[in-house]
Amino acid sequence: MAQRKINPAEVINLYTPPSDLPEDATLALMKTQDMEVIRMVLPKEKDITEHSVDGQISVQCLEGKTEFSVEGEKHVLTSGDWLYLKRNQSHSLRAIRDTILLVTILFINNSSGEE
Repeated sequence: MAQRKINPAEVINLYTPPSDLPEDATLALMKTQDMEVIRMVLPKEKDITEHSVDGQISVQCLEGKTEFSVEGEKHVLTSGDWLYLKRNQSHSLRAIRDTILLVTILFINNSSGEE
């Protein structure tokens, strides 16, 4: 299924999707070879199985409540909470309530030694 493209300088509201998309649409806001930004919508009780991503990840909970399991340790994110994951750090998540997350993935290697 083709996904709608967000254009440079296009203003969107992170709490409500563009009018031509359903309310529950996960949307890639932008993607380059160095980074990707996603508005992720998870309905209540949605599980995403354990996985890792070859990039550093930040997750901001815009709305709802989600449980992140990071290498066996559980963290609950609610509206306004933020979580950072290292490159290739195993994690899974489960939406406790309907949730909207802002996910940013950095694919670039940084020279400071951070992974």
